[in-house]
Amino acid sequence: MPPSLDDIKETLAQSHRILTMTGSMGDTTGHVMVRVPGANQVLVRCRSETDWSPGFARPEAMHVVDLDGKPAEEMGGYLPPPERHIACAILKARPEVNCVIHAHPTAQVLCSITGVEIRPIVGSANSSGMKLALGGVPVYPRSILVASPEIGDEMAVVMGSRHVCLLKAHGNVVVGSSIEEATVRAVQIENLARLCWQVAAAGKHAPDISEEDIEEFLNPKQPAAQDAARLQGGARWTWNYYLRMLNEGRATHVEMGAEQP
Repeated sequence: MPPSLDDIKETLAQSHRILTMTGSMGDTTGHVMVRVPGANQVLVRCRSETDWSPGFARPEAMHVVDLDGKPAEEMGGYLPPPERHIACAILKARPEVNCVIHAHPTAQVLCSITGVEIRPIVGSANSSGMKLALGGVPVYPRSILVASPEIGDEMAVVMGSRHVCLLKAHGNVVVGSSIEEATVRAVQIENLARLCWQVAAAGKHAPDISEEDIEEFLNPKQPAAQDAARLQGGARWTWNYYLRMLNEGRATHVEMGAEQP
């Protein structure tokens, strides 16, 4: 049975809280937006006078807009976020995408400001993040709010078919086929960006891992690696870990130093 709209709202709230817990979303800013199944609509976290942070996101803050960003239901005291147009533009252009995350995670903002590239410099330490960086992470060159359909379309063109895009001196956009997949990707790419930033801050250069190793991660040949891939297949395994951490109140946020590369 497909999830109900109430179920989706609850998962959406969990995603916001997980991303804040892991440092993959700003303390008071950021949005996870998801396509409404079977409709040309988007479910977004809306703002109110009692909405302080994605870290305290509640299902009742989730409301529906159409793919032009216009409210599709009565919102009471809530207002839709300006940057809903990020999700509207991507969901119009990419039918394979069902969830769009926009956030301002520290490491990716630092990388976008200074030109530190997010590259596949690790393997087993974060192989999923490494895969997201293969071929480079595109950077949208403006730092303004993506608060109109025109700017949303412009940003979506820069992102193309990638799963991650940086917004210079602003934040990121991460997409997935589900809330769980997009959420896990958002955590993984911030973890990788943090390593890239710290290497640069230390005045060092880390080479990309070898093509041979990349191929092994993309198409594992070792039986033990194949077993691990099956066990951890998809995003659900990692999502469940973060959900348990959230439910047990165990913070995972990694504070970053202020060193400049």
